[in-house]
Amino acid sequence: MFYTIFVVSTMISLFIVYKNIDNSFAFKFVIGYVVFLMLFLFYFIVATVINVRKLKWFDIRKRMYRFISAFVLLSGTSIIYYYFFRPVEIDCYRIFSIALGLSLGIAFLDLAFFRKD
Repeated sequence: MFYTIFVVSTMISLFIVYKNIDNSFAFKFVIGYVVFLMLFLFYFIVATVINVRKLKWFDIRKRMYRFISAFVLLSGTSIIYYYFFRPVEIDCYRIFSIALGLSLGIAFLDLAFFRKD
């Protein structure tokens, strides 16, 4: 049910922003959508932490290796790309934050959706 609400409200919010609809209901809807996104993110974090606690040490270690290798690979690739194609615009904060988010998603995203017994 949460996923259906998320998809429908995302489409409505994108339509409101794309068409630049400016009235009080649209503003309240978009603010409510942002609050919903915050709560949805909190739910994902809690569900992931609960499922990580149920994992065995071997699985946690395997996921940590996957996280570290993905982080090193993504950040290294981004640094090399910016070094050769945009050497003036190297932004380490941006590079490492994107690599961190993608690596966390690669290693731990399935724990938010599926129960690990």
